[in-house]
Amino acid sequence: MRRLFCILSVLLSAVFAGAQTRSYTDNATGTFIVGLENYFFGESGALKFQADGHEIQATVSSGVVSVGSTVLSQGSGETVIGTHDFTGNRVPELVVARRSSAGVGAEVYTLSGGSWKQIGRIGTAGATEIRVFRQVLSIRRGDALCSWTWHDNKFDYKASDGSSEPSLP
Repeated sequence: MRRLFCILSVLLSAVFAGAQTRSYTDNATGTFIVGLENYFFGESGALKFQADGHEIQATVSSGVVSVGSTVLSQGSGETVIGTHDFTGNRVPELVVARRSSAGVGAEVYTLSGGSWKQIGRIGTAGATEIRVFRQVLSIRRGDALCSWTWHDNKFDYKASDGSSEPSLP
């Protein structure tokens, strides 16, 4: 009976893990990155969030992503800007994700000493969606699951099929 209770509690906790399921907002907007704490998906707009005791506003306009007067990223295709704490320091990192007909990719930025620093780039051709859970960004590419896990101050790559890290599309 105790074993059955443990199994049921694990299954229920998996069902309610928000980072692994699409929310109503995810479905309504059609976003391609699931599991961010908050995000903006569109051609132009802004995302406000707290980082290191400061209110930050990230903006996206015609493929250009900036924070204040600092341009972080330029690119084409659909763009999502969002936050997630990969480093575990209770300060959210900024994620800039893009999807085009070639595939998906994301850049991760952290606030360090008052300026934004890129701490990771991930992506692969032929994929359509990125999932975020705890310190991991994952992308399914065909039969393989590609994952980038944050530890030891960097993102480490691993693929279920043993392949080497793909280049960004």
